[in-house]
Amino acid sequence: MAYEVERKDLEDGYVVTIRMTTSQDQLGAAFQEILPEVDAEILNAGARPAGPAFAIYHRFGPGPDGVELEAGFPVEQPIPTSGRVNGRELPATFAAGAWHHGPYEGLSAAYEAVQAWLTEEGLQASGPPWEVYWTGPMDGVPKEEWRTEVGFPFEE
Repeated sequence: MAYEVERKDLEDGYVVTIRMTTSQDQLGAAFQEILPEVDAEILNAGARPAGPAFAIYHRFGPGPDGVELEAGFPVEQPIPTSGRVNGRELPATFAAGAWHHGPYEGLSAAYEAVQAWLTEEGLQASGPPWEVYWTGPMDGVPKEEWRTEVGFPFEE
């Protein structure tokens, strides 16, 4: 699959997330645990998610605790949180992003395309990569129709 990488100018925004460690083979279970808990916290505060679920991968490696991820939803404004659910502001940044269509097993190719684009442009990632899950398993559509945006922040 060929990927078209685009430059994005992301505005600052507020997010509500849970950060945890897991293994690569337990990512699906981690999302099934995290996202309903974050969604419930947002709804209990009288708010609604302002966009699709996302994840930031602070570390992605092998081993039982090789993946450190932060997953949740954007919200319009800060809300009260409790327990392991936290709210924070994501600062504005430039980013390089690409769209992946299909099952998550093929996401590595999108990452490679974005990293290659950064190299070609003489840029380096300035933070951890992220994924936005525009269409996925919770939408009841076949895997071939899933749409995931993959990106890296960068500074000029």
